[in-house]
Amino acid sequence: MEQSNYTIDITPHQCAGCYRCVRACSTGAITVHNHRASIAQEECTRCGSCLQACPHGMIAVRDDTAVVRKLLKGADPVFVSLDPLWVGEYPAITPQRMVEALTLLGFAGVGETLLGQIQYDEAVREQLQRNPRTAISTRCPVVVRLLQHHYPELAERLLPVAHPATLHARMIRRWNGQTAKVVYITPCVAAKPNPDEISELDAVLTFDELRRWMREEGVEFDLIPGNAGYRFTPGEADYNPHRTPDDTATHIRCSGLSAVRELLKKSTLHATGDTREPVLLELWGCTGGCAGAHSEQPASTLEKILACRRFYHERTLENPIYKFPFIATVASYAAEPAARFQVAASQIETALASIGKYTERDMHNCNGCGYETCRDFARALCIGRAEPEMCLSYTRALAQKKFSALLKRMPSGVMLVDGERKIVEANRHMAHLLGPQVEQLFDKRPGLRRVPLQEVAPFGELLDEAFRTGREIAEQDIRLKGKLLHISTFTIEPHTLIGILVSNLTISGVQSDEMIQRTRRVMRENLETVQRIACLLGENASRTEAILNSIVTAAADDHEAR
Repeated sequence: MEQSNYTIDITPHQCAGCYRCVRACSTGAITVHNHRASIAQEECTRCGSCLQACPHGMIAVRDDTAVVRKLLKGADPVFVSLDPLWVGEYPAITPQRMVEALTLLGFAGVGETLLGQIQYDEAVREQLQRNPRTAISTRCPVVVRLLQHHYPELAERLLPVAHPATLHARMIRRWNGQTAKVVYITPCVAAKPNPDEISELDAVLTFDELRRWMREEGVEFDLIPGNAGYRFTPGEADYNPHRTPDDTATHIRCSGLSAVRELLKKSTLHATGDTREPVLLELWGCTGGCAGAHSEQPASTLEKILACRRFYHERTLENPIYKFPFIATVASYAAEPAARFQVAASQIETALASIGKYTERDMHNCNGCGYETCRDFARALCIGRAEPEMCLSYTRALAQKKFSALLKRMPSGVMLVDGERKIVEANRHMAHLLGPQVEQLFDKRPGLRRVPLQEVAPFGELLDEAFRTGREIAEQDIRLKGKLLHISTFTIEPHTLIGILVSNLTISGVQSDEMIQRTRRVMRENLETVQRIACLLGENASRTEAILNSIVTAAADDHEAR
């Protein structure tokens, strides 16, 4: 798959147009043009829902391994900020073995992101003590982008504190010089910045990328003893990331993008007033927090969380010989409203009318297009993010109109029958072939809609076989009221919807034309096979084509003679 500069991207020319990514994206950040999907990067939260929803593998995360390799070849030392969830991703691997593996890859040192978490918590505590309020944690990049783009009125609730990995990067540079490079290794795809974003992290690798890189380099944990000389620098963090929150503020935790959005919609955060009681909303885009992020590691979210708890609860720390350097902890998170906030109500009404929705009764809100409501879909239409054909009811109505117009113009009899053996629609030619009584019924009930097939046609057995077997095409000749009819059934939806095409072979010239068409079809199918096995058939291939051509020619001469 093609490599993109964006964190998460779709390969448009290979997109199958199934709209699963649209339905998976709860923020409407997928754009569909010419039935192909792409990501509106300026509004994407990078939650990865589309990545997991795509059944064709056309959505991928940017692999930054090459960027890290290039950093390692440079003159400046490169350090790792290792997310504490490495414990759940690499069960039974000791810190010494993990540090040795990363050292073998070329890193100058490995530190725990927990050091940045300590600074983060202290900064949050100071913020809420100084200004008691209801605030939202900035530890989850998905939630930060969600508020900036889709709840801009709540962006001011985000604490002005940098992410723990960023704080850890600032600490590493205070210890090792401002030219030091920092690579953050994490399960979080959303931690990867897009090219147009400023980041204090020089690169971000996911655990999946690290696994692939280690396999390519032949760095295997089975061959790594992990002696005591390999340790986190400047030392292990004297900190438990899963400790009980302190009583400085009331902590409310919510995970999973759907649950977070529901909380944001129904909470009192939108009110202008505030309480004097400090409340910290710890919101996470992935269910279960970062431990619930998508990973090749088969362990469940619960297993990863429990592994981290056990590890940090049981490990014995040596006396820290380092001191935290003074670093700035501030960061700003400005509101960047999504384009949908700029659509006028009149534009939405016009867009709704264009897809045949004029009243509330027309608003099915079926979510088939991927949007929660018809109005959300109309808003996407207004900003060019969706196409009318994505609306199922509109597409169905449009298809019905086109199909009805096509039926009227077809010279053969055509009929659609559903699984209940009732006619969905038929044209007048079909009614004419089935006899005067059926034609009269057609005048009373246009299209013979909902008429039981057995009441008007004698080819129920062929249809039963088509429904039962799901065969693509079945054919049969029958005699009906002095006419020889050729019946072709074709499957539209297996076992649910069957099409029937009827031709009158007794009309002068039709029999010869029918034979010519059938023979030519056999020849085409035979020639396709011949092309695949030409090396085996040799001269037999040309002999077969010559024989079939002679049949067609003879049939054509017979037709002209008549």
